[in-house]
Amino acid sequence: MPTDLDRSDLLLAPAPVEAYREEADRRDLIRPPRSLGRDALRRFAKNKLAIVGAAIVLTLTFFAVFADDWFIALPMGRTPTPLLARTPYNKGFFGPVGAFPGREYWMGTDLNGRDLYSRIVYGARISLSIGLLAQLVALAIGIPLGAIAGWRGGRADFLVMRLVDIMSAIPTLLFAFLIMARLGAGFWNVMLAIGLTSWISICRLTRAQFLSLREKEFIEASRMIGASARRIFRIHLLPNALTPIIIALTFGIPIAIFAEASLSFLGVGINPPMPSWGQMLGRDGITNMTYYWHLALFPALMIALTMLGFTLMGDGLRDALDPKMINTK
Repeated sequence: MPTDLDRSDLLLAPAPVEAYREEADRRDLIRPPRSLGRDALRRFAKNKLAIVGAAIVLTLTFFAVFADDWFIALPMGRTPTPLLARTPYNKGFFGPVGAFPGREYWMGTDLNGRDLYSRIVYGARISLSIGLLAQLVALAIGIPLGAIAGWRGGRADFLVMRLVDIMSAIPTLLFAFLIMARLGAGFWNVMLAIGLTSWISICRLTRAQFLSLREKEFIEASRMIGASARRIFRIHLLPNALTPIIIALTFGIPIAIFAEASLSFLGVGINPPMPSWGQMLGRDGITNMTYYWHLALFPALMIALTMLGFTLMGDGLRDALDPKMINTK
């Protein structure tokens, strides 16, 4: 039979739940801190919609890269052989003209007898390449101009922002259309035209980041110990400003793909027989949509799926890289 001393010991003993919490808190104190990248990756992995978006983007990228064996054929100096595609994109009269989707032709054929599935796969390579390269051109223009405006201030900031205001007053698609009318249709011209009209948001974002960062204590400390402006820019400013720029890049790729589709739809984009989703939609799809519905359906679905994938992945990156979420569990 327990004594009064034993009963007091039982009352003073910590409850199992409280003991578990104390042990968990102790482990959190001795656990080594996670890096920012690992913590962001953990939050991104918990976002189911972001994982769906990343899966869509990776799948499209896989089809774009392995449409044929270009990575083997180019060094050997031969014509690439289709891998995931069934035929080369320019092989005409592979099947009956305007065949509907079926067991033999998964997405049907176009009005030149070309396999629509193969052209969709090759179109993924063209559209994704233009989207990525156009954003690289936008970064190459927007980041230096925004950095100069945000870091220097004064007259440099005034001149850069007036240029941004002038560019913002011109409709983006109209400006790209005028550039294409001057340069002519083609892959590299489309990429250049979209890149030259996409740097404005990157410039504004970079300027805002630099204006905020240049007043921080660690920047003032670097100046006081004699660090050069180039070192401050390279070591402190640019790495801390990259997070929103990367997110903007993710959102900019589908916008560039949609711009390429619009230009190809207007007839100043990719030259045939090289396929792009916008060209396939504009040249044969819309014109013959009443009867040959598959010519418009599949390119439109691919454009919509691509924009959905990049949008979901961009939302996930924005939430994962949000500084307010760093210390959340």
